Amino acid sequence: MRYTAPNLRHQIARLLALGAACAQVACASGPQRPAAMVPAPTPVAATAAAPSPQFERISVPGPAGVTLTAYWLPAAGEGAHPAVLALHGCGGLYAKGGALSQRFREAAARLHAQGYAVLLPDSFGSRGLHQVCQTRYAERSMHVAERAHDARAALAWLAAQPQVDAQRLGLLGWSNGASTVLAVLEQRRVQPAPGEPPIAGAAVFYPGCGPLERRQATLERVPLLMQLGALDDWTPPQPCIALAQRLQAQGADVSLHVYAGSYHGFDGAGPVRLRTDVPNGPAGGVHQGGNPEARVQSLAALDMFWSGVLRPRERP
Repeated sequence: MRYTAPNLRHQIARLLALGAACAQVACASGPQRPAAMVPAPTPVAATAAAPSPQFERISVPGPAGVTLTAYWLPAAGEGAHPAVLALHGCGGLYAKGGALSQRFREAAARLHAQGYAVLLPDSFGSRGLHQVCQTRYAERSMHVAERAHDARAALAWLAAQPQVDAQRLGLLGWSNGASTVLAVLEQRRVQPAPGEPPIAGAAVFYPGCGPLERRQATLERVPLLMQLGALDDWTPPQPCIALAQRLQAQGADVSLHVYAGSYHGFDGAGPVRLRTDVPNGPAGGVHQGGNPEARVQSLAALDMFWSGVLRPRERP
């Protein structure tokens, strides 16, 4: 079953038939909330086959004098549009050969097709790093708290763009980038900065929630969509489930989806493989790879989430 907070429950519940949800989604114990029958989600393959939009490689002022390389994809059409700041995982932005990874090209194309602008900042490459997946947590030279400052600077840049509606900004992250999204929400709750733009909503795929839950962190109150893999042995879902349920009990607008039979990266298109090069998991390595059905359902849930939190404001 899925758990959703009241403010977004009626939107997320429309995503899937109850029977499909029971077959594909498993969440922690708690009160069950019904889902309504809806048409099947649009196949992801249709988005992947669409022509890739052209990114503009730009520089964005970062924290402490750092200049962030970023990839900017403005929304089509006149006027100010919603925008999504998308944060890469520990593997960085790029595939072998230096091109943007398929995950980020596909995600940006999907968002762009829905009328949103997209900004992809490169926290690692901007500091001479390629990836940190193969580095133990304690030995990393860059942590999510530092990346959170990058994200806050990138949000300020987005809000200043004339083609962006500064009242409709979304945060999206995968893995290390998802942990960064949660760190942004914690930083802004604990240490708000004057003049920071509001965040309309945040969506995360399989973050690491252990540190947040151990210190009983509080987050900025924004709609939050959290999507996890039940079998994830890299960033296990249990701490995130506990965090989400604790925030829900405090009245936060949190939607939680945990997908049965799914490992880290379940929203990707590649097969599941054992990665023995990652030291931050159980002995022997961690599993990473897609689950086709969870992929379709999670991307449909993401689409619905953005349509709810980034919808045009009603005119008086």
